[in-house]
Amino acid sequence: MSSTARISILGSGALTGLPLLLCLLFPPFCYAETLYQRSIAMLEQKALQTAPDDYRFVVMGDSRSNDAIFIKALRRAAGFRPLFILHGGDYSTEGGEEETANFLSLLERNAPGTPVFVVPGNHENPDVFEKEIGPPRFAFSMPRLGLKVIALDNSQKVLAPVDLDYLKKELASAPGATFVAMHIPPETKRWRGHTFTRGAAELERIVAAGPAVQGLFFAHSHLYDADVFGGVPAFISGGAGAPLVWFSRYGERVNHIIVVHVQKGRASYQMVQLK
Repeated sequence: MSSTARISILGSGALTGLPLLLCLLFPPFCYAETLYQRSIAMLEQKALQTAPDDYRFVVMGDSRSNDAIFIKALRRAAGFRPLFILHGGDYSTEGGEEETANFLSLLERNAPGTPVFVVPGNHENPDVFEKEIGPPRFAFSMPRLGLKVIALDNSQKVLAPVDLDYLKKELASAPGATFVAMHIPPETKRWRGHTFTRGAAELERIVAAGPAVQGLFFAHSHLYDADVFGGVPAFISGGAGAPLVWFSRYGERVNHIIVVHVQKGRASYQMVQLK
């Protein structure tokens, strides 16, 4: 990235404390424009010092509307010393500049030094999201750890051909510990309502054919639930701050995060309730 790029540290213009230290140690962090770029720069450094056969990352989603709960989620997540946090989207109500700046500030204050990757939700403003947060679909891999994360954009209740093609392309070079995330869960026999159908059957076929995929993560419904989709463990994590559902035929009405523990290339999952 050009050295003339705007300096922006997690939405804060002041280079003090940890952001300044990160700038001095990792110059790519200092000049990155988006949260995604800054997080990639941090992740590359963290991965070098992480045991390849034993690491954790945290999943959460739908943190809008309640900063106090979101702060609890971030601090609880940071306590597990995760390699990164994967946010399933809906960090905001309308996705404007002010809400986005607040979200970035909360990350900086409550999970400093932790890479955060965000999947676009249906409440996000696409223009602000791409300017401040990152691309609507992305993939990153850490070959030393045998890890890959693929994020897709189905925030409009459709998993479009461009996302399905992107998924197939990324899975062609996927290592053993690969995870796929998007905002809205597919409609299944268990998950009905607040789901998507267009592209869901194709997603199931692709996932079922790709033995590398170990976990699927969704948000959107403000609860926690676990199921199997295409033969793969699948989770809804929408309890990081948004108002919990009044009633649901599935899942638990609980504020929570999910801790993913990868040991020797195999993942296990723990739902951690925010007391």
